[in-house]
Amino acid sequence: MHFIVFLGLASVQSLSVSGGYAAVVNDDGGQITVVDNTGEGVFTLSGEPGESFSYLIFRDLRIFCLSSRRGLLETDILTGVTSAVSSRRTGAPWVDSEGAIWYTRQGSLYCGDEVMNSSISAFHVSVENGVAVYTDRNDFLRILNLETGRERVVQGYRFYAPTALMSGDVIAPTLTGEIVYLPADGSLMVVGSGEQPVWSSEHRGIFYCVSTDDGHELTGADLWFVVPGEQPVRITDTADVFETGPECSGGLLWYQDAATGSIGTLNTDDLSL
Repeated sequence: MHFIVFLGLASVQSLSVSGGYAAVVNDDGGQITVVDNTGEGVFTLSGEPGESFSYLIFRDLRIFCLSSRRGLLETDILTGVTSAVSSRRTGAPWVDSEGAIWYTRQGSLYCGDEVMNSSISAFHVSVENGVAVYTDRNDFLRILNLETGRERVVQGYRFYAPTALMSGDVIAPTLTGEIVYLPADGSLMVVGSGEQPVWSSEHRGIFYCVSTDDGHELTGADLWFVVPGEQPVRITDTADVFETGPECSGGLLWYQDAATGSIGTLNTDDLSL
């Protein structure tokens, strides 16, 4: 199965998926649209005049995002009710596998309205099973056990936007284009070259994007897949579609076309992985 949803956007800022649904922020940041896996729109969150949304997370039919005016927001798409998780300036939201909302504010890590650690100075933090991963001001990767306070600092690369997995493993892209996989046993391996890695629990591997540019604009982008320890596999090879921002949910591999501002899907059962 393969469909394209045209949203009438110059570009897609943000894509997040949950079950058979995807949520996207439009190009000026003033609206979030939720579509189902047939491409039909099911919900729209419109900002106030002059308001913009960013750092979208969509989980369990709840939208979490940063508002330029109202702080960190949560919206239930079934009721349409929006409430403020925090009205103060926060880091990007993260929702763990249990549905808990995490974020940083003024150097502290919060879960909901409870301070879980008071010494994390980072904008992006990913948390699973009591382990928080983030990068510091030197772009070192830090893996922190929230219960014991023990922290592992990984150097050798300039990391950004790491992801903690339920298994205790970590995925971390680097600013020089490597995708690094760090098993919970403390080892480290470079599994591919690209960006925007996302873990597939169904296929026990990583989908990611490989892009090219002319120094100013994107000239191409395709999706790849790799099982740690094995050779990467190319998933798409398209000259006119720039597949970026892969996300896995509902048996689908969702992506955004950076060339047209559209959303598309691939059925993972149809892929040669």
